[in-house]
Amino acid sequence: MNRLRASFAAKLLLGGLILSLVVIGGVSAYLLVSRDSQTRAGALSNSDNRAAVMREVLLRFTGAQSFSTARGLATQAPLVEVLASANPAVAVPALFASSPPVDLADEVLVITDAHGTPVYARADPALSNVAVAPYVQSSAIRSVLAGSTCGLVGAASTPGACGIDVLTGGQPSYAVGVPVVAGGSVVGVVAYIAPLQFQLDRFNALFQFPTAFIPAGDRQREIRQRNGADVVATAPSAIVNQITSHPDVVHATYNAPTTSGGSEQVAGSFAAVMAPDGRTLAGYVGVEVPLAPFVGDQRTDELTLGVITIFALLVTAILIIVFVEVVVRRPIHRLERGVARIAAGDYGTPVKVRSRDELGRLATGVNRMRDSIARYTSDLQQARARLDGAVERVSGVSRALTTTTGGLAALEREVVRSAAAIAGDASTAALALREGDAMIVHAVWPQDSSVKDLYAWDGSAGVLEGKVVREAHAAAGSLLAVPMFYQEQVVGALAIVAPSDLPAIAEDTERVLSVLANNAAIAMENARLYEQERETVRRLRELDAMKTDFLGTVQHELRTPLTAILGLSDLIEMCWDVWEEKPKLDAVRDIQLAARNLYDIVETIIDFTAVEGETVSLSPEAVPLRGAVKQAVETLAERRRGGLPIPVDDDVPDDVVVEADPERFGQVMRALIDNAVKFSDGKGRVNIHASASSDAARVRIEVADQGIGIHAQDVPRIFERFYQADSSATRRYGGTGMGLALVKRFVTAHGATIDVESTPGSGTRMVLDWPGVPSASSTPDGGTHAKKDGRTRRGSKRGAMPVRP
Repeated sequence: MNRLRASFAAKLLLGGLILSLVVIGGVSAYLLVSRDSQTRAGALSNSDNRAAVMREVLLRFTGAQSFSTARGLATQAPLVEVLASANPAVAVPALFASSPPVDLADEVLVITDAHGTPVYARADPALSNVAVAPYVQSSAIRSVLAGSTCGLVGAASTPGACGIDVLTGGQPSYAVGVPVVAGGSVVGVVAYIAPLQFQLDRFNALFQFPTAFIPAGDRQREIRQRNGADVVATAPSAIVNQITSHPDVVHATYNAPTTSGGSEQVAGSFAAVMAPDGRTLAGYVGVEVPLAPFVGDQRTDELTLGVITIFALLVTAILIIVFVEVVVRRPIHRLERGVARIAAGDYGTPVKVRSRDELGRLATGVNRMRDSIARYTSDLQQARARLDGAVERVSGVSRALTTTTGGLAALEREVVRSAAAIAGDASTAALALREGDAMIVHAVWPQDSSVKDLYAWDGSAGVLEGKVVREAHAAAGSLLAVPMFYQEQVVGALAIVAPSDLPAIAEDTERVLSVLANNAAIAMENARLYEQERETVRRLRELDAMKTDFLGTVQHELRTPLTAILGLSDLIEMCWDVWEEKPKLDAVRDIQLAARNLYDIVETIIDFTAVEGETVSLSPEAVPLRGAVKQAVETLAERRRGGLPIPVDDDVPDDVVVEADPERFGQVMRALIDNAVKFSDGKGRVNIHASASSDAARVRIEVADQGIGIHAQDVPRIFERFYQADSSATRRYGGTGMGLALVKRFVTAHGATIDVESTPGSGTRMVLDWPGVPSASSTPDGGTHAKKDGRTRRGSKRGAMPVRP
């Protein structure tokens, strides 16, 4: 099959055979269809003739004979006399008791009085199994009494009735009736009624094919005569559809049952027959002629057409083979060999041209193509070298732009390195970024190059306008600077400086450099955004970790006093009746102590939240430092059972006054002293020292401990939110991580500063530089600060200040 698909001659032969087969098949199909139509038309014509003959036989033989017999009997004087008597129902049977009338074969004789009442009925002995009752109700009797006429014998106006009558029960029959007249009046009716199946069976030798009847009152029912018996079946739809318009003869071809129980194609023709009154359609009698006898000639035609088709195909195949071999195959084979030589690289041997037809012109075109290929091959070999160089330069651009994740500086170095490689050896590349209306060089290649300022070239300012700048100097060499665009704005420039002993920079180099410049601008922006995003992600992760640590810490810190409160409360409840007063009071004090610690934790969280939301305001006033320190120490001592675990030394002069919000300053001092005590680990002492500047405008406050100290890497972060040097779940020291962060914000809000000096294992020193209250001698107006009970009056405050984180 593959060889046939690859052969033009085989395709042409196959196409010719298919075309011939289509033409011959079309003609044969037309002839066979025409022959089939003729066969069906002949069968229908034959069945039409037989149906017409059947109707005429019924009328001329059965009808005429029955009508003559009935009229002869009706004119007999004895019959007329008894029918005219007073009691014909008795007289008529008595008349025929000794002398029965002459009957036709397969008929029923019915005699009625003037009112249509049967007085005598007699059936042919051959109809012994036929009931007489339906026959005495024949419509032929009523038609005679109604004055109908029949033209079967004599004039068309002869009184009587003749036609097909469908009796009660659907039994078709042929009925005739003649009036019995006495003294000008009808005294009775003589009727002969013949069952249709017996009449059709009598003449079956004349019709030769099965007969049938379709009643007009029930068109869907067909009564076929098979072996002398009626077989009721559904009427063919092709016949029923034609009966609706009441034509004289209807016909069609359809499948009909056979006597053996099968079916066969028949041509059925049905002729209309009238009822006994001569006006009403009674139904259709017909003949079903099998198509088999008419198909024999068609099969002969099919065999003949098959032989003719085979012969025509053979002749066509031979002619096509000869034509292809002489006219097509040989020239194409020569052309194929020539094309194969060209495909193998032989451009010197032409294809021989031996004709001027289409194949000859094709060979000429192939020769022209051979010459063009030879020229193009030479040009391609020359362009390949240039293309390889361009591809190498473009690959350099790609490598340069894939260093985004290495940082902005690394990307800039790769861009200038690639630009220098594009320009060629001994060239220098520079990357300048726009800062305002100036171009600042950020990277050069080679890195020891002296290209630091693009403005040393006269036309370099045009890069800011989005122009490509080319400039040449005999000493400095040649410059090519292309602008870098980002979102239609010039964001920088990429420049190449070639030595003066090299040729000018080529146009294709300029195009590649422009691609590098524009993509480098995008890549650099992406690198900047990447670094920014990476830093943001790092900070968010750090904050998330801090939040997690804070939640765990707060949960732990809150649970500790709550556990103490609940546990002691339950213990008091259980032991109230057995304890003495002192244990009860001790337990209550412990509950109060735990409640105060819980209050401090909650207050710290509330203050921190308020400070974060910038909703807390400060009300600065003159605060004596010594009193504030003592109060802070006392408050912390109250928060611990048994007081502070280590001594706290107070080295604060009585006259040192700071300007601060008393409540917030107290929080700062409590937080610093509490941290110093907590991280002393029960060892050493805490020393609080303070000194004022010469003009008392600044106060230095030191809180020093001899505790565990802080590592150098943790010192910058101790004032961050939620940060704890030991954030593990098993840490030794409690706290929420918000104390020093809150201290930092309060200190900053007061215009103060805080520094940390710490040595791990030796202790930590917190140094506050706080605004003080100048002494009376140093105030510009020479006044004094009024004091009462050792504290500055409220009138000295300078108004409220909002806290700024």
